[in-house]
Amino acid sequence: MIHLGSIGRTSIDIDLSFLIIMGLFVATFYNREIGLKYALLWAPVLFLSVLLHELAHAAAIGAFGYGASQIILGGMGGVTINQRRARPWQDMIISAAGPASSFVIAWLTTLVMVNVPIAGRDPMLIAFLPLLQKANVWWGIFNLIPVNPMDGGHIVRNFLRMFLKERAAFAVAVWIAIIVGAAIVALGIYIGFYLLALLIAWYVYINIQQWRQFRKGGFPGE
Repeated sequence: MIHLGSIGRTSIDIDLSFLIIMGLFVATFYNREIGLKYALLWAPVLFLSVLLHELAHAAAIGAFGYGASQIILGGMGGVTINQRRARPWQDMIISAAGPASSFVIAWLTTLVMVNVPIAGRDPMLIAFLPLLQKANVWWGIFNLIPVNPMDGGHIVRNFLRMFLKERAAFAVAVWIAIIVGAAIVALGIYIGFYLLALLIAWYVYINIQQWRQFRKGGFPGE
């Protein structure tokens, strides 16, 4: 784990797994005809997109008065850790803040591309800004999939917690995750998005394990 520093009282750390994922993206999008420079743009795009996404969660947590958080960038994304006891509607807003920030970043990037002259002249910006825009659109959409541990899964569960008891909300949310996740896995295989199918299949497995623990009388943690 590498400690990158703090923004306000929110500490930021990066796990080796996140650096490996960035390296895989660079290797995947490397093209001999275009050169290494374009592929290397994935490193700052991924770092900024995920970091700003998690900072939005931390900002929402702070806005509700629950203090400082710890952000860890790892694996395919990141996590914002805070030992809070928030109300369901607050947790729903905190979860939604991440995807919302991704869409805002995509929108602001579009404004820059359209209205800032240098964005259409500078070769680096011509390559970087569209990549940043597309990455945040897809990152926002991906995180809204209602499958725990993604933000969409947390949004669904916390929404249900406003009307149902905790155990009932969990049971409904986990079955939504299993059914929707299985459908996305099938779609991913059908259209050839095998990485997406594999990742969502793993999340579906996690939800199935949580359901089994729940049936035995335990209550799975997030």
